[in-house]
Amino acid sequence: MSEANNLLLKHFGYGKLPSRYEDFMKIPQWLRKMIAKNIPLVLSDNYEHFMACLPGKKYAAHHVLVRKQLGGFTVAAGFWKWLEFLSHQITHNEVDLVADFQSGKHNGHPRQFNAEYWHHVVDDFDGYLPIRIECVGEGAVFTGVPFPIAEIYGEKPAVWVNEPMYIQIGQLTHVATIAAQFAEVLGDPWRFIEVAFRALQNCEFSDDMLLAMLIGGGIISTSNDLGAFINGAPFKSAGTTGHCFYQQWKKFIDSLRALLGSELGPYCTVLLDIIKHDYGFKDLQQLLGEGYPAPFAERPDSGDTLKLGMHDLTVLQDEGKMINVVFEDGHKPLDVLEAEKKRKQYGLSKERAIHGAGGAFIGPRRALEVANKACLFHDGTPKEPIDTVETMKICLDDTMKQSVPGRVEWFINNDTGVYILGEKGESAPPNYSSQKVLLYDGLTNPGKPFFNPEYTHESLARSLAIQNGVERSSLQRKTLGPDFTRDIGENKTGIAMTKALRQKRSKIREEALKQVR
Repeated sequence: MSEANNLLLKHFGYGKLPSRYEDFMKIPQWLRKMIAKNIPLVLSDNYEHFMACLPGKKYAAHHVLVRKQLGGFTVAAGFWKWLEFLSHQITHNEVDLVADFQSGKHNGHPRQFNAEYWHHVVDDFDGYLPIRIECVGEGAVFTGVPFPIAEIYGEKPAVWVNEPMYIQIGQLTHVATIAAQFAEVLGDPWRFIEVAFRALQNCEFSDDMLLAMLIGGGIISTSNDLGAFINGAPFKSAGTTGHCFYQQWKKFIDSLRALLGSELGPYCTVLLDIIKHDYGFKDLQQLLGEGYPAPFAERPDSGDTLKLGMHDLTVLQDEGKMINVVFEDGHKPLDVLEAEKKRKQYGLSKERAIHGAGGAFIGPRRALEVANKACLFHDGTPKEPIDTVETMKICLDDTMKQSVPGRVEWFINNDTGVYILGEKGESAPPNYSSQKVLLYDGLTNPGKPFFNPEYTHESLARSLAIQNGVERSSLQRKTLGPDFTRDIGENKTGIAMTKALRQKRSKIREEALKQVR
């Protein structure tokens, strides 16, 4: 992107990126947007620039912490966003430009910005951020909170400037978890149709959301052409015929004739309640009796959609017609769970019952709360740290808000699928094995950072990281079994920790209690 932006700047006669903000503002708006979205120094806010100065230590470590769950489990996803963010090389021109902007000369409100530090990043690290990121990886499924899905460690300002990524990864983890819950309820991701594109906050979220849904639940049916177009296979098109199509004809049955008689007929989902659902269903039955090809599915859209869908599926099943029915009841996984209970009670075919609810992936995000929490500060060097301070969030009124002090190790019991957290450098407990992924390392070889090679930018959907994430999520949920995966209501199960980590956490909490006493 940086190379492309530089070529565009030259094409429009600007030579190179300006180092003064007033010159930057002379560049066309669309090009300013493309440039700014790839500069880490402005993907931040004044909060970070201020907090990065406190406390007075050179190195810091943070956790990307999930402290609320949507149900009995959470599926981690979205780490590719971090690599996109980190792949940008900061330049001296960018530092000067941002310093000029933050000086307040152009908006009257100066902000804290340490230009000297960021010039050091360019000189000593070739513009790459001096941090190291370890995480549980795409598709990791865990069963308790608070749970750190990633740990970021390095020079303090560089750690803080990553703060926007914590929340973006949390949002994609939210999407992956809901997708996994739908898959658990339905038992087959092919039985779910996502129709969320019109509900997305912006079009740029479209491709990331599809990848998170793929990782979490293997869901591939989508109305999101943009996301599928960008990612390529394995996504397939899905959607429903709209009201305006039918209203081109005087009679509903004539519109159905035109639809079922077209090349799209066998692949379409027919909306029946344009006038009245029962009326539409009888017209569909008549045309099927006349020999017209059956549509892929029919879908009730008004009234008690679950009751109407159950009726239609019963009639179609009795008549031996292999037509799917789309239930538009799935605003959340719990709705689909209730619908599935009724379907089983009525003895209706699982293969013919399809659910759709793309808006369920959008929110409320507060149900799965993700935050970044400082957990360690020190001076000296990474190899020889001095004056180390380990920190955690403490809330004596709500223990679920407490975070995890110090740096961590992740261990998993492969027989049960359950994680336990340990201290950094601690050996795995019996029956557990270490499980972590090195996402990025800009500390070991300054200026030549490690990027996880399992992410292939040419096709993320086909990259090893995503493919392994899909398989991992499915296998781990099978291992966890119904005790966790069928619990899709609000859940506050605690996370297991080793004795050493529990003692460290308790010691910090006891210090807080002493102050209260």
